[in-house]
Amino acid sequence: MRTESFWVTVSQLSDMTTSSCRVAASQGQNTNQFERDQIHCLLKKCERQLLVLDEEVALNSGNCSKPSETSCEEISHTTSEKQ
Repeated sequence: MRTESFWVTVSQLSDMTTSSCRVAASQGQNTNQFERDQIHCLLKKCERQLLVLDEEVALNSGNCSKPSETSCEEISHTTSEKQ
């Protein structure tokens, strides 16, 4: 799975946000702005990850070869089979 480290980061961000909000709430503090900031941070991380995935899809869709040539994915498979 290519996105495993991304999901680990999301999980860590979630855990940190939840813990911080519990502490703040126990001290009577309002967490609305902090939660909003964390969601905004998560949104940016998601957008960056989507760009990375879109670039990978574009590279693997055959853009690196002419229609008559072997695609990158096919080259990768045949190379690994020879090893």
